This record gives sequence, C-alpha cells and structure tokens, in this order.
Amino acid sequence: MVYNGIDMHAQIFRSTATVDQVLAFYKKEWGNEAILNRVGDAQVVGHHEGDYLVTVQVSSYGAGSKGTIGILDTASTKPDFVPGKGVPQPMGSLVFNDISYPDDPVPARTVAMRNTLSPQQNASFYRERLAADGWKPADKNQCAADSCVMYYHRGDSKMTVVMSPEEGHSQVVINVMDPP
Repeated sequence: MVYNGIDMHAQIFRSTATVDQVLAFYKKEWGNEAILNRVGDAQVVGHHEGDYLVTVQVSSYGAGSKGTIGILDTASTKPDFVPGKGVPQPMGSLVFNDISYPDDPVPARTVAMRNTLSPQQNASFYRERLAADGWKPADKNQCAADSCVMYYHRGDSKMTVVMSPEEGHSQVVINVMDPP
C-alpha cells in the first residue's frame, strides 16, 4: 500500500502471546530505540531502522493478541505528493489520510478528511460535484439525522462517501475502487 505518499508493507498476525508479551518481545529486540504509544484500544511499538519505520500495533484477541506490522520505506517519500489530490474536497477541508492499494485485484484508494461543514452540507457538495464529474448514484444515498452514506459508480469504478459529525466538524471518508 501507499500510505500518505510513502510505500508501506503491512502484515496481520494473531498470536497466543498476550499484548504485554508481544510488546516485551519488541522492547527487548529494539531496546532504547523502541517507542511505545496507545492508539484507541491498541498499543503501538515502533522504531526506525535505517530508511525504514517499523511499527507493530497490537491488541487483545481472545486469550492472546492480534496485530499489524507496518514497514514504511521513508526513503520512498514522494516530494510532490499532495494528500487528496484529484479527489473532490469542499473548501477548507484538511486531508489527514490518503491510502492507496495499487496491488489489490481491484486497485483502491481511501481518502479521509475533516472540515467544518455538517454531514448534510458535505452530502450536498458531493451530490453536485460527483454528478458534474460523471458519477451516478448507485443507491438511495440518504442521510440520517447525523450522518450520510452515499454510493456512486462511473463505468466499472465504484465510490463510497461517508460523512459523520465529530466535535465541531465533520469527518469525510471516500473510498474509490477503480478496476484496471
């Protein structure tokens, strides 16, 4: 995958070892270079190794644990990468994640952003903008009282746009599946 313009390899694991045992293994392996953070219900341990940033996000799973190992090639950073480039965004939006999956059988891209519009205002923006770009509604595309989920297609491509409120702003997540 390409995570915010940086090549990343990720692998998921399950273990009979507990979260504390997995973290202890990596802390022992990486010593003082290990950095530990909490992300929601998960623990993340990571460190730099040459041009690579290695992270292990681990959480409880049954009597053991499950996790994701991520290896980012920091040398692959593209200096001209602009998060969200080519994806319609209401004015004032801040893109905080742009992840593409070019190796999947159906290449996909997920862009996440925040803005000060309500979910309904965002939905109105996307209805107009996507129609102008040739996207056609693939479902009812209705909004609930506090969130919206909209589905579109253009040829073989599919797009899902999800808008939800979040403490004084909205979060918008767009997923585009674009077959070769």
